Amino acid sequence: MARSWTRLHEHLGAAPGPLDFDMVRRAAADLLGESDDLDWKEQLPQPPRDGRWNELAKDVAAMANTRGGLLIFGVQDKTCHLTGIDPGQANPQQYHQWIRNHVQPYLPDVTFTTLTSPDGTTSVLVCDIPASPMAPHHVYGTAQKDKDQQAAVVPYRDKDQTGWMAEHQIERAYRDRFTRTERAEEEAERLLGQTRETVFTHQTGPSAWFLAIARPERPLPRTAPRLTRGEASTVLHAARTQTSQRSAAGPLAGLQIVSNNPRPGLRRWVVQTLTRQLGRDIHAELHHDGTTVLAVDLSWDAGRG
Repeated sequence: MARSWTRLHEHLGAAPGPLDFDMVRRAAADLLGESDDLDWKEQLPQPPRDGRWNELAKDVAAMANTRGGLLIFGVQDKTCHLTGIDPGQANPQQYHQWIRNHVQPYLPDVTFTTLTSPDGTTSVLVCDIPASPMAPHHVYGTAQKDKDQQAAVVPYRDKDQTGWMAEHQIERAYRDRFTRTERAEEEAERLLGQTRETVFTHQTGPSAWFLAIARPERPLPRTAPRLTRGEASTVLHAARTQTSQRSAAGPLAGLQIVSNNPRPGLRRWVVQTLTRQLGRDIHAELHHDGTTVLAVDLSWDAGRG
């Protein structure tokens, strides 16, 4: 799944969402320079030759090991001239195979998207690489003189260049991986405890609740535009509609009364029916970084029979 907030979004002041051809055209026209998360490529990826490193695999791993980024094929790296590519020659299936063969751990979330101008005359290929929670990723290849001997290196992006991690950098990258995992678990437990305290404070008797916490592995940065009240209402309406059932009301059915007016919280929007005597008690949060929280009182269902 492609990311919704990239270097191009930030440069153009665009809201989070899918990239389109016009965004690439405008960024190239602005002479947006290469950086650790943007790399212009004039030619489509080439297959590895003579047992050498696969350049695509190296570039993809380097960005995944840093903070993610975009490889955009069809734009000259020095002049930012939009030359375009032949979309018939692009082969995302083969590109994924090269990455699978040469990068470990595997990167499943890399996407390749062909974007074409409205008049159909010019196309570019966008490779979107999220920052990987499993970094560091090694790139494997064979030397021309000894094709039976596998070698591995760990690339990373340094400004607009690709470098190779030294031993102490690799060691630190592994420490960072374990720390990310621990912090993600701690944050999920913190949110769960906070939600329990919020909903159970209002309970006067035994009750049965469904609690769910969802956190993206790559939360949106704080520089990304925040979710507006209208956007939050749209998300809530879509969720309520999709969870409805014909035979019985869905778990979010009670939100229709309050979903059009979520109240602001700390970097989040909050909607709830707690203590309002509006039917089923519900508490939901939409965080600006993509985290979602849901607590629903299911006592009416648990107590049947």
